[in-house]
Amino acid sequence: CHESMNCHLKANQQLEIACLFLMVIFNVNCITINGGETRWQLFNQCSKAMLQTFLGRVNTRGNSSHLCLTDFNVKVNRWGQFQLQHAQSRKYICFSRRKRVTVRIDGNNLRCFFIERINELGYTEIESAWEPGQFLGFNSRGRFQDPSTYWYKPKCFSWTKLQRFVPNSEIHRCYRPPKKETDHRPPMHHEHTLRNLMRASLLQKIRATDNGPYKLQNVTSS
Repeated sequence: CHESMNCHLKANQQLEIACLFLMVIFNVNCITINGGETRWQLFNQCSKAMLQTFLGRVNTRGNSSHLCLTDFNVKVNRWGQFQLQHAQSRKYICFSRRKRVTVRIDGNNLRCFFIERINELGYTEIESAWEPGQFLGFNSRGRFQDPSTYWYKPKCFSWTKLQRFVPNSEIHRCYRPPKKETDHRPPMHHEHTLRNLMRASLLQKIRATDNGPYKLQNVTSS
């Protein structure tokens, strides 16, 4: 290539073709390959707060400024179905067999795939790809809303979607460091020091008794 602009455009076109091929054949997320991830924050219209995963539980009590709790990586397959992967825990939002919301490490199950719908008011609705007609919703207290109440409380199943791109350099900021194994037993050198201190204290008491005012003295008869 003689011009840098033409080289750049050609490289982008080749990358897009490669990504499309990988997505169709191998169901690979091209967004991550292209240097980052697409993140969503989902604002629930009933609780007036963000969807979040905290301590293994899913609720809508999140604050938009707490990105590590309210950010979800969006992975889209070739059928237009998407997964919501939590930015910090890397676990997936899923429906359980009892049609309750849960999180899973492995998100390949169909219960972890969703379809985005736009309702007549312009809000996003999150429909289960596993169970068509079942939507993800939360009540005013941020707790999971029974999907059977969709027609009675449509507001609780309505979301405002905030979308942005996060480059690879910032993706790992939310990763938790590995837990260190804690040993509650004192180290061997601490035990040795403790024994020496106890021994020194005992010897000091013995010397104080031998040389102190309470030392027994020989009494001679007159």
